[in-house]
Amino acid sequence: MLSGGRPQVHGHGVLALAIRIRLGKMRARLLTSQSHVMNRLHLHLIATLSFVVCGFASAQSGATAPPARSTAEPEVVVRRAIPVDEPVALTPDTLPRVLPADAKRVYNQCIVESQVVAITFDDGPDPVGTPRLLDMLKERGIKATFFLIGRSVTTWPEVVRRIAAEGHEVANHSWSHPQLTSLRESRVVSELQTTHDAIVKACGVAPLLYRPPYGATRLSQQKMIHDRFRYPCILWDVDPLDWQSPRSSTKVHDRVLAQTKAGSIILCHDIHHETVDAMPSTLDDLKARGFQFVTVTQLINLESQTLATRAAVVAAARAQTSGAPAPPAVEAGSQLNVPAAQPPPDAARTPEAVK
Repeated sequence: MLSGGRPQVHGHGVLALAIRIRLGKMRARLLTSQSHVMNRLHLHLIATLSFVVCGFASAQSGATAPPARSTAEPEVVVRRAIPVDEPVALTPDTLPRVLPADAKRVYNQCIVESQVVAITFDDGPDPVGTPRLLDMLKERGIKATFFLIGRSVTTWPEVVRRIAAEGHEVANHSWSHPQLTSLRESRVVSELQTTHDAIVKACGVAPLLYRPPYGATRLSQQKMIHDRFRYPCILWDVDPLDWQSPRSSTKVHDRVLAQTKAGSIILCHDIHHETVDAMPSTLDDLKARGFQFVTVTQLINLESQTLATRAAVVAAARAQTSGAPAPPAVEAGSQLNVPAAQPPPDAARTPEAVK
């Protein structure tokens, strides 16, 4: 500003001001003209020239133009999939029938992603109930696991042969169904060894699993049996209490349906005709809910695959994000804690009742 308060006008500003005055006079003459079409064209032209002149003057006088809006594409972040060497997916028909190297010492259910379960039958073979049950399983294409009593195996070996021949799993349930916690170690070994030998003699298949009568064993016995026979102890998480009186096929059906979930090990007894009577509707309703049936050994393999896949995903994610070492493998022998079933009254476990 000058001392008189008048704005200081630079050379470029004077030129722009003169042009704007000239254009203004032209606009005034056009507005009084009668040629509307031409007037509109000329007015548009004058307005455009005025805009250009104003912009030229502002640029030359040091005014800064607003920053141009960026037209660059936003950065696209591409996240690569975590590479995982996943095992080949196993189906119930292709699951191994041998125990995996990382099998635990005790199972009462298995950790799996899919609707797969194992149904098991204790205290057989029974000369009437077991063949009826085998017919039902065969009709539905279902494989089960039979925990067999040794003295019954020697009495009805032909039933055991049929169990194995039709693709079911045979397993050890002791010779005479005692409560193992009340026995000395030598007696426990005898109960399991004589039953193991009887099963092999009857059907030519060595059992891989055992279930203690009443689900009762001490931790020291579990370790001893695992070390000596390599048997994992198989308990359960679904128990319809089908040995309790009064027995009812409806109770068996309803309790099994209410308790079963993915990875369940279902406990039943094929020596009770009410339990066998309940099987058609029970199996059909479980299948209608999307459940598939495998043997216990197959279910253990499926858990092993599930845990290995999870561990591989975690390890790959750690390596990709922070370079941290892979997590340790799942510790063998870890287990879920489910109380053992209470033994039924002694009268329900007499040799006559077992047979």
